[in-house]
Amino acid sequence: MTVLLLLASALVVWPRAPGPAARLTRPGPVVAVVGEPAGPLRRWGLGALAGGVVLVVGGVGPGSVLLAAGVAVGVERWARRDAAAGPDDGVRVRDDLPLVCDLLAVCLAAGTPVPGAVGAVATATGGPLGRALDVVAGRLQLGAPARTAWHDVPADAAALARVVVRAGESGSSVVPALQALAADLRVARRSATAAAVQQAGVWVLAPLGLCFLPAFLCLGVVPLVLGIAEDVLG
Repeated sequence: MTVLLLLASALVVWPRAPGPAARLTRPGPVVAVVGEPAGPLRRWGLGALAGGVVLVVGGVGPGSVLLAAGVAVGVERWARRDAAAGPDDGVRVRDDLPLVCDLLAVCLAAGTPVPGAVGAVATATGGPLGRALDVVAGRLQLGAPARTAWHDVPADAAALARVVVRAGESGSSVVPALQALAADLRVARRSATAAAVQQAGVWVLAPLGLCFLPAFLCLGVVPLVLGIAEDVLG
């Protein structure tokens, strides 16, 4: 049983392929990498871990074995469905947007023309936002106006499009605006993460409250009510 739990734990914590942001910090050519979905070994490792926990808690017996097998199969099916669903495009766009703003600001500050900078950032980013930026770069290289080139970017990247279009139409430098946008996006993400952590703390305490509530009622409220009823009814 110990060997099974160790094997399942190793499969669960086995490192996965790094995303684009992690790959950009390494030397060498920049390519977009998307984390691979959980394979069969990882899924069944999760199932074996859950089933092993059931056996450890419930003991080895016919009922526990059947329950552990059902839990293992259920966890594997859940992991398979989660892997098949894949990441949401909107989430990936929001995750990549601050980095895209920084990269675009660096390219433009170095003197790269806007079409070339957008194309280079699109190649480095990949994913749905990278594909949208590649389309924008192609339009800009063909001489399309900035508003036309950026008009159909994903809704989550609309702030980037507004900043670039506004700077292009006014003739001002877009680099400070891109840096400010990246900073604002990171602040918003940290605020959302902090709110999610606080909400998770409330949900974590909910089972504890459900466990203590019956004991509080039985040991505190019920004797008090019975004592008052005995005094009143005589």
